[in-house]
Amino acid sequence: SVLVLGGQGVAGSATLTALLDSEFQVSALNDDTAHYDYHDLFKEKVESIVCERSAGLDGCSPLQTFLSSNKKVKAIVDFTSTNKKMMEEAVRVLTPLKPDVYILVSSAAVYDVSDNPKQPLQESAAVRPVDQTLEENQSKMNDHAVGHDMLSAEEALVESGLPHVILRCGDLIGPRDTTYRWWQYQVWLEHFEMLDIAIPVRSELKDLQYSFTYGDDVGKAVVSVIKKGVVNGVYNIAIEKLFTFPHFLLELCTFYGNGGVCWADYNAADDAYSLYPTNFKGTLSIERAKQDLDFVPTSWEDVLRDTTTFYQTAIHNHSQERDIVLSRLSENVVPAPLQDPLKEAVLAVGLGEDQVLELEKPESDNKVEL
Repeated sequence: SVLVLGGQGVAGSATLTALLDSEFQVSALNDDTAHYDYHDLFKEKVESIVCERSAGLDGCSPLQTFLSSNKKVKAIVDFTSTNKKMMEEAVRVLTPLKPDVYILVSSAAVYDVSDNPKQPLQESAAVRPVDQTLEENQSKMNDHAVGHDMLSAEEALVESGLPHVILRCGDLIGPRDTTYRWWQYQVWLEHFEMLDIAIPVRSELKDLQYSFTYGDDVGKAVVSVIKKGVVNGVYNIAIEKLFTFPHFLLELCTFYGNGGVCWADYNAADDAYSLYPTNFKGTLSIERAKQDLDFVPTSWEDVLRDTTTFYQTAIHNHSQERDIVLSRLSENVVPAPLQDPLKEAVLAVGLGEDQVLELEKPESDNKVEL
């Protein structure tokens, strides 16, 4: 059996699906919030342990019941321990389950607090600066707080002595994303001609290359770790294709046939509404994952088609999440006179369940402003 902490987001739901497809018995500890079609997919297939992770594990009576009835699990997959305190708590409470491997799904943000890593980023590059003053300053900066906390969680897991694997992800993309980042850009760029609002691109991000990680690929990597019996390793997980932020925007614009219409503001202020990237030290090397896990990343073409199709169908299938996306765009991007017209336009182009968006191949001489 496998215990998953989390499992409701873009990588977590994909991992639950991958584990079930591999015929593992799966239990998931989360707050049971019905993001997207979570209940439809997993309610009858996954044992639910309803706990609010941020409230702590000690006071979670459903978890105590689970612990008393389960002497061992094959693996623990943790999407929730994002700092040292949470990791230490999880290790203390869950060690009695004697997992063959404890898999922590971490973030490429750990490289943001590392000491001048070379490109592409290899797993061994996550090393804190020798200059403690520099490290302390970095940890206090908003852009690096996530990386500092996540690296502290990794360190706590390693120090625990449990057999472990750490999977480091770039910016996560794919269906069922509860940050709604991709979906906001998808709406913005599909209806760019109507909105005519430039995409803010901060100057320091214009030429910065970074990696995306597809949710399904995290699930594939988790299953591979368990089946192969891999322990005490760290692996970057990402798709092959590398991006700058303008490149990503152009891919979406071109997909919707707006390659010659979209434009960006490269003089955007530091506080401009910008959702990618969230990791700033560069691209991820996935050679170690290919070698040890037989990892084969999903192609960008499949990622683009499947992700855009999911959110296009979600316009009608998942109205609660759709309204969150439109609300965030209204709060941060779309002026009041265009908010109702945008919603009408979005509702008009939603797909039915059996429809699939087709990739539009860009013309070689397509001139763009991005």
